[in-house]
Amino acid sequence: MAKTPTPAADPQSQNFMREVDEAYRSDLMHGFWTKYGRILLVLIGLFLIAFAGFLWWQEQSVAASAEQAESFDSAIGGLDLGDADARDTIETLADGDVPGYSDLSRLIAAGLLADDGSVEEAIAKYREVAADTAVVSPLRDLATIRAARLAFENEAPREIIADLAPLAQPDSPWYGVAGEMVAAAYLKDGDEDAAAELYAGMAASNDLPPSLRQRAAQLAAAHGGQNSAMQAVEAQQDGAPTAASGDGDAAAADAGAGAASAPKAGGE
Repeated sequence: MAKTPTPAADPQSQNFMREVDEAYRSDLMHGFWTKYGRILLVLIGLFLIAFAGFLWWQEQSVAASAEQAESFDSAIGGLDLGDADARDTIETLADGDVPGYSDLSRLIAAGLLADDGSVEEAIAKYREVAADTAVVSPLRDLATIRAARLAFENEAPREIIADLAPLAQPDSPWYGVAGEMVAAAYLKDGDEDAAAELYAGMAASNDLPPSLRQRAAQLAAAHGGQNSAMQAVEAQQDGAPTAASGDGDAAAADAGAGAASAPKAGGE
């Protein structure tokens, strides 16, 4: 059966429909712009102002960092030469708000206080840095170590242990320094077993320098009896010597007596 042919579209009708469609779209755009155009202009203006402000702030931050870097380097050189103004510069930088140089200056200022004999004030300054979560972790840990070293003689051993225990772990980069201080605090507190166990662990660590491992093995043997002595000997099988018997025990005992107290306080 043949299909009925579709009549051809009238060109005039097509033009008319197109003009109606275009007029409708134009009315929509005009209505949208009338209703929201001013708001869009304000938003675009605010964005451009904010972007310009960010660029200005970024430029000012870079300039401030460069200025503090120059001041910091100059102050460090001045301290080496005994320049009194250099200390004022360090204290000014310590009160600044540029991360990095401000934090380093706070540590140096605390060390200067310790050098002057103001140990308690220096400890307080170090602990302020250690408690400041805005400071990067390595500097906070360093502040904790220095505060504990200054406070070792007069503070209760258990407080030293509590402060340094998180750093005296095998996976900590401060394991050697903090571990020796914690073990010495254990000895000061009369807990030889805990000290020997920590010394034995340090002797077994391949991440510590050989000299420190050897010293830890000697102290483990001196304070921990046969079990810790055997651990220390096994830990040194990679070639580092131990002193688990005879004259070595006597030397280790002398070293253990010295380990019961930390080095005298001083700014580092």
